[in-house]
Amino acid sequence: MDRISSSKNAPMPSDGEVLQSKLDALIRMAKLNEQKQSNFQEYELSLFNTNGLHQLLAIILEQHRTRFKLSDVTLLLLDPEYEFRRLLDNSAEVPVWRKHLLFIEDKSTISQYFSVLRKPRLSSYSPHIHQSLFLDTQSLQSVAILPLRWQDKFIGALNLGSRSPNRFQSDMGTQFLEHLAAVISACIENSRLQENIKQVGLLDPLTGINNRRFFEQRIEEEVTLSHRNKTPLSCLFIDLDHFKSINDTHGHQAGDIVLKEVANVLADIMRTSDVLARYGGEEFVILLANTDRNASYEIAERIRKRVEDTPFKVTNKDTLSVTMSIGLSVMDEQSDIKTTKQLVNAADQAVYAAKMSGRNRVHHAD
Repeated sequence: MDRISSSKNAPMPSDGEVLQSKLDALIRMAKLNEQKQSNFQEYELSLFNTNGLHQLLAIILEQHRTRFKLSDVTLLLLDPEYEFRRLLDNSAEVPVWRKHLLFIEDKSTISQYFSVLRKPRLSSYSPHIHQSLFLDTQSLQSVAILPLRWQDKFIGALNLGSRSPNRFQSDMGTQFLEHLAAVISACIENSRLQENIKQVGLLDPLTGINNRRFFEQRIEEEVTLSHRNKTPLSCLFIDLDHFKSINDTHGHQAGDIVLKEVANVLADIMRTSDVLARYGGEEFVILLANTDRNASYEIAERIRKRVEDTPFKVTNKDTLSVTMSIGLSVMDEQSDIKTTKQLVNAADQAVYAAKMSGRNRVHHAD
């Protein structure tokens, strides 16, 4: 009874105390909103300051989840021409965030997620509806699906998942999420254009395969990976035999046709993990990752034989036979080759030895 009477007799807060309590709550809310705004501004700046598509996607798919305390973040891109996938496949390593990156070829397959107005869709998580968009399907309780648009065209969707059932609700305002979607859409499109410009600078205009500049960038990556993983790395240096006589006898147009067709033959044989480039003139170079001496020699022989057996039609009447000399070098635990320069120089010296030995053959570096 004493406690009850004590409770009844407790003094009521004064009007000033009530006002102060409300003011403190408003200040706490203002500080919280200020922190949220500052957090988003930092994130927005990091998006705008990326130097390539890979870094942008890493920020969206890794930093976004941790920064905003989400359970899962995935990005779905409309990629009917495989453009994004080709740009990303030039990477030597598959990053962790790649499994959170999804692709579709037809935008109709995702139209079910959005209203006619293409606004973000916030709702409870439904395995039947959302399972294909998320990896963490066991613990999600609420999701936000943000349509990404650029110049009034649908380019994808950013998918946010939370374990909290109250994080994303259908009656919530979406102004912040719409702004986020607009920023990410602009950054993705800008990165795509930048990567395409880079690719133009890294492709040989005649054959359409990678050029020497691209090769010199990739070999540094591959040598680093080879050392780190203790796996062999082979280099094939290829030189077409008697190419000058083709130009002299049949003209430079015929020589260009031969170079393009040889590039097609090489590209057809290569694995997705291999790096093929035109090194200059009638020279090509190939990197064979995680490929030992015997396997790389077999690949080189298969290339040499395929080119030797291929008729190269340079005019309606003229068909040429073409051969090539191939120098092979390998960097492995038994080899004295340890650097990029040593690997390329050894293959270059080996192709010279192949030519001195009679051409149309594969020569292994000593």
